[in-house]
Amino acid sequence: MTAIGPAARRARVRRVTRVPADEVPDAYPLDAAASHALELVVERERGDGEPRTDGAGEPVRVYEAWPSGGHAGSRLARLLDAVGEPSGNPGALDGERVVLEPVEGAHRVDVDATRALHQRAAPASVDTHSLAEVAIAAGALAGLLAFSLVGVSGRAAVALAALAAVVLPLSLGYDAWRTRDATWTPRPLPWATAGVVPALNVAVAAAYLVRKSVAIDDPEVAEDVWRDLLAGAVVAFAAGLVLAAFDPTFPVGATVFAHAWALAPVAVYLDGRSSRHGDSPPNRAPWVAAAAVLGGAGGLVYLLRTDGIELQ
Repeated sequence: MTAIGPAARRARVRRVTRVPADEVPDAYPLDAAASHALELVVERERGDGEPRTDGAGEPVRVYEAWPSGGHAGSRLARLLDAVGEPSGNPGALDGERVVLEPVEGAHRVDVDATRALHQRAAPASVDTHSLAEVAIAAGALAGLLAFSLVGVSGRAAVALAALAAVVLPLSLGYDAWRTRDATWTPRPLPWATAGVVPALNVAVAAAYLVRKSVAIDDPEVAEDVWRDLLAGAVVAFAAGLVLAAFDPTFPVGATVFAHAWALAPVAVYLDGRSSRHGDSPPNRAPWVAAAAVLGGAGGLVYLLRTDGIELQ
């Protein structure tokens, strides 16, 4: 078998699909017990990271067994960890760079070489804090003021909401794009997209700033940051409800209450996909739905259950 040089072995994942195991070629070295597999369509690169144009750049299909007993400890989990993604999110491999190895007339991902590739590409901390964070905070403040002014000045409220809907996606997307940290490298598109939606964009901005601050300045506690953010949303939800019950503080209370409600499902979703749950991640969909419908109340029940307290 012809050896493949280190540069020619590098590739970028272009599509990720879960397929039945019987769609995998018979000769491919896949775990015989697997009922499904993850199909990765990858495009090989030149040594400079650009797609190959020498006739060897045709997409290559590689497969990883889909673990039947959960992701933790599987080869797929090790691959996700190698590129810096949580084990329960195989779709995050889309767009990632990997290293291929020849095996039995085909290719598969070399997990150890992929890990080394990402460790070389991601130094401890590059392009961390920036003025873009000031723009994110300003956009979030504009969104909060817009909500609080709804009953006072509709024109000002609309103008501030529009300003937030422009500033937040641009600043979130740009800051996520330029942030490269060993403990956290955010994906720009999801953050920028969420920054467009009124009320939700303020919650997303708060989540982003908290996560970035912890990842860069205090990485030892980064694993629990989403849980702590959700706990803060639950407290704010209750405080906002109390403040909204009194006329003098109604605008402030309503603003806090509404945005804590929007933050609850965001924090539940992010905590549910975090690594703190180990090999027993919660089923995110119903919990996110409960937090979206019940706000901080749904978030509180989620915290009680995921932290081991059984409700009768």
